[in-house]
Amino acid sequence: MEKDKNKQPPIGMKIGESVFCAGYLIFAFCSAVILFTRIGGIDRIYDEYCFFAGIMIMFLAFGDSFHLIPRIIRNLRGSLNRSELYLGIGNLISSVTMTVFYVLMYFVVSFKNGLGASDLFDYVVLLSLDLLAVVRVCLCLVPANRWFDGVGSLKWGIMRNVPFVVMGILMVAWLIYRSVLYGWNMYLLAVLIVLSFAFYIPVVLFAKKKPAVGMLMIPKTICYIVMICLFL
Repeated sequence: MEKDKNKQPPIGMKIGESVFCAGYLIFAFCSAVILFTRIGGIDRIYDEYCFFAGIMIMFLAFGDSFHLIPRIIRNLRGSLNRSELYLGIGNLISSVTMTVFYVLMYFVVSFKNGLGASDLFDYVVLLSLDLLAVVRVCLCLVPANRWFDGVGSLKWGIMRNVPFVVMGILMVAWLIYRSVLYGWNMYLLAVLIVLSFAFYIPVVLFAKKKPAVGMLMIPKTICYIVMICLFL
C-alpha cells in the first residue's frame, strides 16, 4: 500500500503536464498584454473594457503561477525541500485570486456588452458576488485548511468552496438572464463556467484519495483558456 502511495507518475506525463502548464501561463500573460496594448483609442467604453479584461486575465495568470511554477519545478527536478509548503502557498494564493477573478468578470462582461440598463437583478448579483467573495477569502485564510502540510482538510475544502460554487451559479444565471433579455449572447461563457466547476468539484472531493482525479484540472484549465479567448 505504501509503495502505491509513493509511486510517481511516468516522466512523460510529468513533462507533458509541465509543458501544458507553462503554455497556459504564457498564453494568459500574453493575452493580458495584448489587451493592454489596445488601450488608447477613441472609444472610452472599449478602453475600459480592455483595461479591466487585461487586469482580470493578469490576475488569473498571476495567481495560478504561484502553484503551477512550483509544480513544474517539482516535475522536472523531483521533490524539493519544503515543496509542499510552496505548493500550499500557491494553492492558497490561487484560491484567492480565482475568487477575485469572478468578481472582475462581472465588470468585464458589462463593459464588453456596453453596460446597458442596470436593473435590480444586476445589483443583487453584484452585491452577492462581493459578499460571497469576502466569505470565501475569509474561509481560505482559516488555518484549519492545512494548506501547507500536503494533507489538507476535506471538511474545510468543501466549506471554502461552497461560496465559490454559489458565485459560479450566480454568474451563469446572470449571463443567461442578460443574454435572453438583452441579447448579450454570453451562452458559451456560461457553458464554460459550468464545465469548469464540473471538472473542479470532483478534484476537491476526491483528489486526495484518488490522485488521478487531479487530471481533471487539465480540462478545467482548457475551459479557462477558451474563456480568455472570448475576451480577446
